Amino acid sequence: MEEATKVLETAYEKVKENPFDPNTLDEKRREWITIAETCESQKAVTTALITCFIKKMTDQGQDIRLHRKEFVGGYSARVFDTKYITPFLKKRFPRIAMKESGWLSRSIEQPHPFTLDFPGKVRDERVKYCFLHILNDIEENNADAEKYLQALFTHLLQKFTEIRTILEGVIFPKEIPIDSIIECLKSHFFHKYSSAGASKLPVIAIYSLYQLMMEDITRYQNKTLKSLRSYESPDIHAKAIGDIEVVDEAGEYFEVVEIKHDIPISEGIMQDSYNKFRKTSIRRYYLLTTAEPYIREGEEIQVESLKQKIKNEHGCEVIINGIIPSTKYYLRLVKTPSQFMETYTNNLKEDKEVKGEHLKVWLDVIEAIRNPP
Repeated sequence: MEEATKVLETAYEKVKENPFDPNTLDEKRREWITIAETCESQKAVTTALITCFIKKMTDQGQDIRLHRKEFVGGYSARVFDTKYITPFLKKRFPRIAMKESGWLSRSIEQPHPFTLDFPGKVRDERVKYCFLHILNDIEENNADAEKYLQALFTHLLQKFTEIRTILEGVIFPKEIPIDSIIECLKSHFFHKYSSAGASKLPVIAIYSLYQLMMEDITRYQNKTLKSLRSYESPDIHAKAIGDIEVVDEAGEYFEVVEIKHDIPISEGIMQDSYNKFRKTSIRRYYLLTTAEPYIREGEEIQVESLKQKIKNEHGCEVIINGIIPSTKYYLRLVKTPSQFMETYTNNLKEDKEVKGEHLKVWLDVIEAIRNPP
């Protein structure tokens, strides 16, 4: 194991066993390190911070503010991150891991050292302030990078385990009215989130229903529900013909669902979907959306015409509907609608693209069902 990886793993295991006490930092430093709370919306900054900590811990003589090779006395933080930091984050903190490197973000990849006058446009000015002052503290005041790393890892571990631990212990009533389930989903889907990724929520909801329907409905006997793909891996996602895919015994597409969030279905969206599946033998293709109305205004005739064309030309039945009415229909098909709440909650908890904010809102939403007045 190379030194950087060893340092990362050692720090992780240490704080997992014995969380770092933030009170060992003075008030100013405790405040700076709370930028860990924004880690899901500021992945690049979090990655850059960890990169700088590890570089300092493995090379004391390096000024970690000089993050590019072309700077006098600089080093390639992007290469260091790509080789050590991002692979570690994908393993230990996958929800904040960048696809390749934090230095692919414009806010970080600037031809300017990470000095206090760094011009990079970080969305949250407070995060930028804390990030730069931590690095300044390490270089100008000889602050301990290891303590900062342990404090950051402690914050991250607490953030990613606290809500999930609560969700693991959630017990739902055996009987929940379908209308109550629908109201919960509406509250979850349409909440005004500060974190990105809400478009994945209706996908997980419909996927959860399919998991139940695969067991309960004879139509899906001997069929296989494929695993959900990552929204953050466009190369993989591009090979799919929809968000949720059911295949037959031969591995051929049987039924697929494509889900749009807050976007009405248009003729163009339909055509794009048809281009994806026209060379397959799929029998049914759903286009669902959270938007209301679910068909773009003024395109109703064109959409219906294209549906008929696809049916006549290919044989596939294209079904367009809103997420909410479709969910209500699916819930009537499954044997135990209340089991959906358990399945959806587990899937939310396990999905790496679901943010802590989404989980917190769901916990608040289901409180009324779990503890009725």
